[in-house]
Amino acid sequence: MPKSRKFPNDRIPLFDNGAAGLEATEVPPNPRSEGGREDGWTTVYTSEDTLVAEETRGLGDVELEVLNREGAHRRHGDGASQCDKRQQSDGLDGAGPRNKREYSWAWLCTPRLPCAKPSAPPPFFYLHTPVSWALAAVMGLQHALAMMGGIVTTPILVSGPDYLRLSTDDVLYMISAGLIVSGLTSFIQCQIRAVEWRGWQLGTGLVSVMGTSFTFIPIVQVAAQFLMQEETSKRCEWDGDCEDAWAGVSGPFKGISKAGVTNAGQCSVHGFCKHSGREAYGAFLGTAMLCSLLELLLSCTPARLMRKAFPPIVSGVCVLLIGVGLTGTGFKYWGGGAACAESANRRKMEYHGPDLPGNVTGALYPSESPCRFGACDPPDGKFVGVCRYTGPAYDVADNVTKGDLTTCEAFSSPPGVAPYATDPMASWILCGSNGEVTLPFGSPQYLTLGASVFGFLLLVELVGSPFMRNCNLILALAAGFLIASTSRYITPDGDSQRYVVLDALSATPPFLFLWARRFPLAVYPPLIPPMLICFVITAVETIGDITASAEASRVVTYGSELAKRIQGGLLADGVNSFLACSVFSLPNTTISQNAAVISLTRCANRRAGYCCCIWLILVGILAKTAALINSIPKAVVGGMTTFLFVNVAVSGISILAMDKLDRRRRFILAGALGVGIGVAIVPAWATNALWPAIGAGTGSGAGAGPEGGVQVESKLVQLLRNSAKITLSTPYCIGTIIALVLNAVLPQDTAEEEEPEHEHDADTEAQALPTRTPTADPQFQRDHARDHARDRDRDRDRDREADMDGDEHAGVDDRDTAEC
Repeated sequence: MPKSRKFPNDRIPLFDNGAAGLEATEVPPNPRSEGGREDGWTTVYTSEDTLVAEETRGLGDVELEVLNREGAHRRHGDGASQCDKRQQSDGLDGAGPRNKREYSWAWLCTPRLPCAKPSAPPPFFYLHTPVSWALAAVMGLQHALAMMGGIVTTPILVSGPDYLRLSTDDVLYMISAGLIVSGLTSFIQCQIRAVEWRGWQLGTGLVSVMGTSFTFIPIVQVAAQFLMQEETSKRCEWDGDCEDAWAGVSGPFKGISKAGVTNAGQCSVHGFCKHSGREAYGAFLGTAMLCSLLELLLSCTPARLMRKAFPPIVSGVCVLLIGVGLTGTGFKYWGGGAACAESANRRKMEYHGPDLPGNVTGALYPSESPCRFGACDPPDGKFVGVCRYTGPAYDVADNVTKGDLTTCEAFSSPPGVAPYATDPMASWILCGSNGEVTLPFGSPQYLTLGASVFGFLLLVELVGSPFMRNCNLILALAAGFLIASTSRYITPDGDSQRYVVLDALSATPPFLFLWARRFPLAVYPPLIPPMLICFVITAVETIGDITASAEASRVVTYGSELAKRIQGGLLADGVNSFLACSVFSLPNTTISQNAAVISLTRCANRRAGYCCCIWLILVGILAKTAALINSIPKAVVGGMTTFLFVNVAVSGISILAMDKLDRRRRFILAGALGVGIGVAIVPAWATNALWPAIGAGTGSGAGAGPEGGVQVESKLVQLLRNSAKITLSTPYCIGTIIALVLNAVLPQDTAEEEEPEHEHDADTEAQALPTRTPTADPQFQRDHARDHARDRDRDRDRDREADMDGDEHAGVDDRDTAEC
């Protein structure tokens, strides 16, 4: 409830929200009663978008509350007439009507058929509207399903064989922990907890479900790319000495971590183990815990200063580049997988030498391999990274020399790199994250699976019920999973292969809890600059998300009430991100789909929000659910994530559309998007030879290096180089930095430099008027508020008439009906 003050009955002050420039006035007592007011609620309008609701108790004092017109309309107590009670549709700051109305299940579950008559929408359930736990459970389940698709996407994308190469047990924990932490942190965000310092609060008090932001995906991918190629201080002679091994990518050891078997190449040529995926993930979590403190500091900053420092031209560029970069990732998975997508231009060719009788190994063997006599063995050989050679071996039992084996890759463009493969099916890296099926990237089987998800999304949007349209992502993912599980790939040899393998489901424990798996936490300095940018952008997004959720929830959307919600939401974001990383889950932030779900379901009730948290926790605890999610083919995941990530880019475009595109903003967009999109398309632009390393890499020990007097760069220079490469190769990081710099240094256009506006007709001006930015002119603000209030009243009256027509329990006689 908003803050209220008590006044004597003789003088009632009226307050204004400050938008229309009106001063506070006073009115005499209500003439309805002698010397006072009747018991109950009445309403006094002070401007076009503000009202004062007064609660009287006999002849005592009057309790007043200043409310947003969208959050309150008219409310009466026991002394009100039946007609007044029937007109109740809105409440005080989300308090809602006092009479309980039945929810329209027909509206919730009826598909949108072309010839069907639409059902009457259900009543809007405000923040504190009394609802039954059964209804709250259904509404909470709907909200949880709407969020679940985005919550499970991030662990799937970053933990598999394409990036971190974690074991199956680690992947299942990341999925389950993501859901559990989302429920716990959302419970904190949905409440308001007072902080004993400067009147702060923790949480928004709205139905603000939290989850992992897609902004963190590029950071995790970059951390895996750099750290898993960087050497540690642990010495090794072969891959079996690296105990914390990379997990297998495909075959019988897929998802299994076994040193010496699944981690080929983890022991470097200099005798040091490279970082494992678990160490890379722990370094990301530790760095995120450190950088999450920035969001705690940002919660002290007024929202207006945050918006001024990061105007739409900056935040829109960042969000757009996040969507552009992630759309590429989704497309790679749609084609079969990220690793095979990056190697799609390579082909594999194998040379098998003949088996000869007797012992003819060594120089006696007539090899035709380009790697014979050890040409591929030295680290600086011209065939290194192109060919792998296994020499002939003598079998004593059979007295036969097994022929040598040369496995080489040939690039399809440019041709001619020996040996050149003409068979396009002989791929260097087949896509092995789609069950038993291993095909080259972009095979029609993979594209069809991803397209089935896209097609189901379109079908739901065309004819789906409100419930289905709310949960379209998770339903589309389930539909793609069902199609893949019932499909088979028939090999040229006639073998049947499955796209979905559920053999390990029986071995999965029934429950999984937090801290069941642990990762070595650390701080990786090169990740700090992009991580700080990441948290600043998520803070700016959170301000917009909370404002949108407040408007969708029909509560106060201006003044101190909204400022406190934003402050509490930012503080909760920082605290929850720190807590999420402490239980080895990805950082959490407020999900932007909350406002859309609230608007479509017409339910902003906090009890439904609590039920949503409970559903997320329960689904996360069930380890079998995580195993099912992990078994979804990557092509199906790619079809869903492509649609999901494109929506992020569309959100960035909508943010950019908030400001007029003048010459200055167009130049900022061209500079920031030119480099950002370019890096997203060609990431090697900033990582290949921009800042080459001096000499060979070493372990953590200072001065360690290969023999031969090769100059080796210091650890500090290595960290600086990696930090620069990470920042420059992450599209939204470099794009945001360019947008910030250009926005700070470029002067504002003068009136003479601005481009002349095109002439508009009266209809165009009338349509554009409500979207104009309010000026300092009080008359303009009053006119704008009046138009806005008139539109709101018309929509509210239409909803009320629909509710009155469908209300069978009102108990109002014909006379009261006519009076209404």
